[in-house]
Amino acid sequence: MRKAFALILALLCAGSWAFGAGRTQQSTVPTLVWYSQAASEGADLVEICRAASDYTQEKLGVRFEIRDLGGFDRMRMVVSSGEPFDLAWIGAYNYQEFVTLGAFADITDLLPVQSPVLWNFVPKLLWDGVKADGRIYAVPSYKDYSATLFGFLDDKYVKKYNLNTTVTLDDYMANLDRIFRTIKAGEGPQFYPLYLGSGGQEARYLTADRYDDLGAGLSAFLGVRVDDSNRRVVSVMEQPKTMEAYRIVHKWYQDGIINPDAPQLEQLPRGVAFMWDQGWPARAATRAASQGIERYAPIQLTSPIVTTHTIRGSMVAVGANSRYKNEALKFLELVNSETDYKIRDMVTYGIEGRHFQYVAPRVIHRLTDTYMPWDGAYGTYFNLSVPEDQPPNVWDELRKQNAESKNSVLLGFGMDVSPVRTEIANILAVSQRYMADLGTGVADPDVTVPLLMADIRAAGFDRVAAEAQRQIDAFFK
Repeated sequence: MRKAFALILALLCAGSWAFGAGRTQQSTVPTLVWYSQAASEGADLVEICRAASDYTQEKLGVRFEIRDLGGFDRMRMVVSSGEPFDLAWIGAYNYQEFVTLGAFADITDLLPVQSPVLWNFVPKLLWDGVKADGRIYAVPSYKDYSATLFGFLDDKYVKKYNLNTTVTLDDYMANLDRIFRTIKAGEGPQFYPLYLGSGGQEARYLTADRYDDLGAGLSAFLGVRVDDSNRRVVSVMEQPKTMEAYRIVHKWYQDGIINPDAPQLEQLPRGVAFMWDQGWPARAATRAASQGIERYAPIQLTSPIVTTHTIRGSMVAVGANSRYKNEALKFLELVNSETDYKIRDMVTYGIEGRHFQYVAPRVIHRLTDTYMPWDGAYGTYFNLSVPEDQPPNVWDELRKQNAESKNSVLLGFGMDVSPVRTEIANILAVSQRYMADLGTGVADPDVTVPLLMADIRAAGFDRVAAEAQRQIDAFFK
């Protein structure tokens, strides 16, 4: 029923009365089918597509329809079925796979001809980062292409306890320990400075600044140190600094800094005192708004690092079987245009007067929460109007952080996981038995990590590591 409804909506979105070969048409006007992370597949998306298509038809002579992916599996089904599409959002973990399958068009030679403004707007570093076998198959979203870990701490505790929020980068766990213990001592036994949930997500933060995860999808387990000139693949979990971080988390749980129900808690309460995320200082305002906090103080925890994965975190590819490759590239140029922000604002915020309104030049106020896609899914941040809860210089701040980033020794390399897909799936399945307790501090890492590693080695970890090393050696020979 949902798929049938979505198909009807797609027809309406494109303004078409005819349907054929898996795409909609309106007379002779090309209609681009765009699979993306729309976070919606209802009436709002239909109306936004229609209004935005009126604009793109006037500007470029094309219309478009967005179909919500809702997850990686749907795109895999589209590719395997042979269904034609013109544009598709793709992330780091699936990019090489779909290139290998021949799902995406090689746009290396078309880009400078069809989209010269886009070609010159996106930094060369990003174009190099999305190359697969020396060719370009997707347009990278020019945004926070470096990864920087931040903590966001409720500012009332900063002021109340006169906290020093300047931390020593690369040793941030010890600094957070000082901050959390000060707050805990002042607020009492029923207050938890760090709320964690059952997802066991802390693992990806504990080594965020030290290891390149190769794009293999095993960031907690497999990687290469970003500064290792020998590019040796290691077991991240067993490294001394990783174990030290897990010991600190375990101590936090024992001492009541972490909520006791963390392993069972599926959804965190709103208004937590501290949260961490990849970002930049201005993201604190967005996080505060989402949590109902007056102000979060941003705490930079790691140095900005550029990896192939961070560059490939959000891309838009052109379908190999698209009949409208040239039009698709001109469309992406408009979406990423520095001088024409209208289409970028529409696909991100919706229809002016219905979903948002401008309250100042290039500043928006949301009128509804019925359409809230990920703002990085469609294109660059640097032509996007700014929500009123963020500082007006937010994009300048992000450019500065990108400029200060350091490159991983593996930059340009992305692992082809297809030879070991089964092993990776088995490793992830096995690890789920451990990560909730390990990531929330319940488990003693000195006991649990050896058990975990024995089980994931039995699931094929060493074969994945060997395949990763083989590919790295071949790539950098």
